[in-house]
Amino acid sequence: MTINISCLVFVILSIITLGFSPFTVFQLLWINLVMDVLAAIAYATEHPHPTELRKERIKPKDKIFTPLMWRAISSQALYQLLVMLILLYFGPGMFNIKYEFYPEKALRSATNEPTYRLQHQTLLF
Repeated sequence: MTINISCLVFVILSIITLGFSPFTVFQLLWINLVMDVLAAIAYATEHPHPTELRKERIKPKDKIFTPLMWRAISSQALYQLLVMLILLYFGPGMFNIKYEFYPEKALRSATNEPTYRLQHQTLLF
């Protein structure tokens, strides 16, 4: 949930400020797939505690997300968004990548060599 929220806001902010998304559609699908599959595997391989099996069932009118869960999700999504925005705007200067991300540059040069844009996007990915 946190990666979905942070990637959504990150892509929208980068499109508004830069005019293009730093992630391709394939990269966004890959991020979503990896994050969801790893979480599903973690839940599927963990055995429930015996006291959890005896608990009362969840009622249909109960909320899925509690206020504590929303606070944890929003704080983690905000942290991830902040790190991605810092890497997007200040990453080339921090890691000495000779690249100006605006205007949008090609991913490969005429000789099919990777450009600094590809290096920067790999850092973000």
